[in-house]
Amino acid sequence: MQFKATVTAIGKEALSSKDPMIILFGPQATDALRDVAVIQQFTDSTSLAQFSIQAGDQLMIDDDTFTMTYVGQLANSNLKAIGHVTLLFQDVPADKPMQNAIYLKPTHRPAFKVGTTLLYETQA
Repeated sequence: MQFKATVTAIGKEALSSKDPMIILFGPQATDALRDVAVIQQFTDSTSLAQFSIQAGDQLMIDDDTFTMTYVGQLANSNLKAIGHVTLLFQDVPADKPMQNAIYLKPTHRPAFKVGTTLLYETQA
């Protein structure tokens, strides 16, 4: 299955060239969260009830394809409920990976802009 989202806003503190992390939230994010987050809007919010990603699934960000190497146990429920997940473009740490995160390979962080497309592709 595929689930498509589009970036609708980028907070003034959301992108740092030195940080491998992108914090995503849905459109209902508070103003404080909007400052540090990239806001994504899913195309078909009714299909999110079926949303379930796991390690090995793919995330396409515009023309770049990434493999999910780790999906934290809170990632699916947070994405369904509030469009929130943290994307980490780095290796999964051996000790205590973030539970609200998706770790991705390759580890280069792509450019994000308003209009960027995120396509979550599941094996199910």
